[in-house]
Amino acid sequence: MMGKLVVLYNPMLKLSLKYRWIVMLIVLGLFVFGILFLQQLGSEFLPKADDGLIMVKVKMPTGASMEQTDKVVQQIENAVKDQPGIEKYSALSGGKVWGLVTYEIANEGEVNIQLVPPSKRKMNTDEFVEKLTPLVQQQVKFPGAKIKVMHTKMKGIRQTGDFDIEVEVIAPRSEPMENIYENANKIAGILRNMKGLTGQDVSIDITKPEYQILVDRQKAVDLGLNVSQIAYTVKSMVDGVIPTQYKEKGYYYPIRVVLNEKDIKSKKDLEDIVFVTPNGGNIQLRNIAEVVQQTGPLEIDRKDQNRVIKATANVVGTSVGEATNEIKAKLANFDLPAGYKINFGGQSQMMAENFKSMILILIIALFFAYVILVIYFESFVKPFMILIRVPLSLIGVSFALWITNQPIGVTVMIGFIILAGIEINQGVLLITFIVDLRKEGMRLIEAIQKAAIVRLRPILMTDIVGIVGLLPLALSIGEGTELLKPMAIAVIGGLIFGLLLVFLFLPAMYLIFENRKSKEALV
Repeated sequence: MMGKLVVLYNPMLKLSLKYRWIVMLIVLGLFVFGILFLQQLGSEFLPKADDGLIMVKVKMPTGASMEQTDKVVQQIENAVKDQPGIEKYSALSGGKVWGLVTYEIANEGEVNIQLVPPSKRKMNTDEFVEKLTPLVQQQVKFPGAKIKVMHTKMKGIRQTGDFDIEVEVIAPRSEPMENIYENANKIAGILRNMKGLTGQDVSIDITKPEYQILVDRQKAVDLGLNVSQIAYTVKSMVDGVIPTQYKEKGYYYPIRVVLNEKDIKSKKDLEDIVFVTPNGGNIQLRNIAEVVQQTGPLEIDRKDQNRVIKATANVVGTSVGEATNEIKAKLANFDLPAGYKINFGGQSQMMAENFKSMILILIIALFFAYVILVIYFESFVKPFMILIRVPLSLIGVSFALWITNQPIGVTVMIGFIILAGIEINQGVLLITFIVDLRKEGMRLIEAIQKAAIVRLRPILMTDIVGIVGLLPLALSIGEGTELLKPMAIAVIGGLIFGLLLVFLFLPAMYLIFENRKSKEALV
């Protein structure tokens, strides 16, 4: 077989050496097309694994009791329990779990679903999410309840945010939350009208009923009190303080000192809270502050000391990069008040941060490779000829990803760094042999031809081993291979096109550069 390959390769090699400038132009043209194809590809942080993990998130209207939340959660359980393809599920009412911490929130709940293994179902996880969304929303019979069905985020990988798309509306720290919420809600409205997005919402709810204590600062100062003292006293009585902990068998239990919750039932009970002034007198809260009933946010998020509210959504049927670019185009003419700004968090932020890191790693790796090769060859030109094939291998990478409709992600960048090492190794293998043959007195063109033919076998064997080894990942054979599928496709595309680069492009380029120094006649 190798003999037949040599018979086929030999005339192709001679033609590429004869028409070396045409070969250069063809590769340059393919590189331009490869960059264009690369721009057409979408982008994402990590591919979505078909792990079968789905979360149905329930958010009831503010003020709903845990019993009401649990009824809605039970309705969702009834909707999913008989669905084919569901292996097991669990429910949580009256809160949420974030990492190792459980938060008690009466109007929130969730149902976590585990599907059967991919080999036992016809739909992947995202397709099942699309199927389940209308079914669950039709089942829930509670006005104002918000239901989101989403692919559960992968555990153990650091990610920014809980959603694929997070448009952050950032405002000065003194800006009222109502104004920020209004602008974030307008952006969420734009997201609701876009295709390819699901679960559009705003990150903060500002409809929580609350009592706000408006302190009369002048009266407080006259009595020897300040706002922080008043706030601490009210918080200590309503929420309690933990002065110490109780230890038993290696575990610490916090001891909370707080008023009996039966003593604080109304606005009047708050106004009756007594403060001790520095001169030993007693004064009720009603005499130094006004207690008013208002609505406010459940929480206040900040970024770089500024207040932020996010318009969020998840991506279905497209890539995060494509969806983000479309949102940026729609928000280009969005009017924001002075001092406001829009930032993209979530996967967009992770992609930007990791792409910069990967590109920096690649540049540093190529720099050190160039330095080592310059020392080895005692030449600045030969290392350049070897390393120029690394960016040119993007041609094969972009074509392979475009044909298979795979977006660019972190795993593709990792694959390209692996590919760069293989390309450099093959270039060194070929050029080192050419240099050795030249030292033996062989003419330039003969040395190039002989080295290329002799190195055909080891380089081809190395590439075949790499391609065959990556095929199971590229074809998604086996569970959990979705994460590395784009990487495998990118490396296979780069290796296949790399064969043309090392056996046709590199000999032609070597001949062009070396012929400038050589006075031999190329016949």
